Amino acid sequence: MARVLIVDDEKMICEEFRDLLTDEGHQVDIAMSGLTALELYAQQTYAVVFLDVLMPRMEGREVFEAMKKIRDTVPIVIMSGYIPANKEADILQMGAMSCLRKPLDLDRVRDIIRLVSSK
Repeated sequence: MARVLIVDDEKMICEEFRDLLTDEGHQVDIAMSGLTALELYAQQTYAVVFLDVLMPRMEGREVFEAMKKIRDTVPIVIMSGYIPANKEADILQMGAMSCLRKPLDLDRVRDIIRLVSSK
């Protein structure tokens, strides 16, 4: 079982994640804003964070950088509706575990959870 943080301003994405992961026995926290995500991240230890790129007020990159300053050991997966190949390389180079395109490939989400849970 893993504790997972989902950061996305789209309610449907958050619910899809929560349903999938709780059905598989994982604990899921949801943040629909960058500020809420940082509050939760500072209070809990997560196996992995799934972080949306485009959010109001505080974009994913800002949240990512702030999370890395709080705790640099948690894998962060960046999510977006569109990630050009050159941007994906930049995201991975800045320290993200992986990039996921929306709509989400739920099998890939499961694989990521299994990978971080086995460590």
